[in-house]
Amino acid sequence: MELSSLPDRPFELAELRELNESGRFRAVFPAGVFDFEGSAAKLVPAVVLVTPEPDGRVVAVGYDLTSGWTRVSSEPAGDDADAGVETASQRLREWVEQTDQQWAGPDGATVLAEHLR
Repeated sequence: MELSSLPDRPFELAELRELNESGRFRAVFPAGVFDFEGSAAKLVPAVVLVTPEPDGRVVAVGYDLTSGWTRVSSEPAGDDADAGVETASQRLREWVEQTDQQWAGPDGATVLAEHLR
């Protein structure tokens, strides 16, 4: 999976639903969803993607406000993709803490909205 194929902003939740239904991935899991008051928009700056077999992988990606999408982890999906998804989610949480992602704070939705202006 190439990061260059991702949008140059956080995903919208509807985009992830479309990806999940497209067949391009075995599964797509939003790892953080931000609602905006007075709007139907929901932004997702952290995602776990499970790529299709035969070389399926569990890939965690996070959106950094200055550098864009970062591949946080990528591991073979194996027989138990659920365990891989949980591990990828944990790696995303660690990445968020280690890199002090501003959108993970109490005003995360505001930070994301300002970034998109």
